[in-house]
Formats: sequence, structure tokens, C-alpha cells
Amino acid sequence: MNEKFFIYKSSYIKNEKPDLSFVPMMARRKLSTIARISFALLNECYAGSDVNLVFASQFGEFDRLEALIAQYISENEVSPISFGSSVHNASIGAFSLFKGIKNKYNAVSAGVNSLSNGFLEAVTEDDKTLFCFSDTLPELRGASCLIGKVPAEGADVVEFIPEKNDCLEDEFEKFVRFLKKECEEFKAPVYTLRRLK
Repeated sequence: MNEKFFIYKSSYIKNEKPDLSFVPMMARRKLSTIARISFALLNECYAGSDVNLVFASQFGEFDRLEALIAQYISENEVSPISFGSSVHNASIGAFSLFKGIKNKYNAVSAGVNSLSNGFLEAVTEDDKTLFCFSDTLPELRGASCLIGKVPAEGADVVEFIPEKNDCLEDEFEKFVRFLKKECEEFKAPVYTLRRLK
């Protein structure tokens, strides 16, 4: 059964320095590369704390994890603080604390289909949901959008169609083209998003 939802706001970034002027300097210094991308994207689509959060990334905190492995090899131990900051949901957890969001959040990693599976998680939410995909490999890139089931002026109306698709293109590039309205459909392995007129 097809469902309808609305995209209220969207944002994307590729190989750009994210704008973090809204984050205090001391907090900004502690953010990893992927957290910086995620914070900037989420903040552009943020519209109040009454949202659920879904974060998706194929590689997550790769830079911090690589540093932890190097530390373990050289010192035979790792810093608990560094370990806590290297988990897959670190970025979305930090953003929820920063904005005082008390609703639930989820982090998804599903290989090359991390973006589409993360967005599937966001679409299945009943409430307004702030979705973010970020990665630092193979390049700095990310996309975010605020979605929900309640109509709003200026929102894009999108139909969710469960179906199997053969998808060979990079999900990120296709998703950004869809958000920019350069195409009317985004095809994922198990669903299609179609913009309605």
C-alpha cells in the first residue's frame, strides 16, 4: 500500500566546509568531521525539539575509530571518552543533547544502502522526523530533511511506493537530485519515492 508524506525542509553538502557558527567555539572543537557535517545539515532543517531523529551513515565515526585502533596497538588500551565518541550514534546523540531533543533517535548503517535504509526508517515514523545521512568516505557529503505526515504550505508531497528496484547508481547523488527537484523519483532497492504534483 502506497503512503503519502511531506518534505518540509531539506539540505545537502558535498566537499564543503560546514557552517558551524551556531555552535559555541568550545563545543565545536570537540566535534569530529562527520559530527560537523551532521550538525550543519541537521541545524538547517531543524524546526523545534518535538521531532524524532534518524541518522544514517555507511562508515560513521571512521576517523575516531582509526585513531582508537592506532592507540590500542601502541598503548594496549583505549581512552573511554574516545571510545564513547566513536560509536555510530555519537553524532545524532550529541545533536539531540545540543538542541535539548528528548524524543527518540535511531542510527542506521546498512553498507552502500545506508542512506535509503535510514530514510526508510524515517518514513515509517508516525511523527515529524528529522533525517540525516552523513559520511566522510569516499568524500565529505551528507543530506538532511525534515519529514512528516501533516500537510504544510510549501512542503513537497511525496508518495512512498514499496517495490523492488535494481539500483546501481550512487544513492547519495540520486537522493540529492530528488531533493533539488531535478528528478521526480528516487529509486531505492525496496521502494520508490515519487514527488506528487
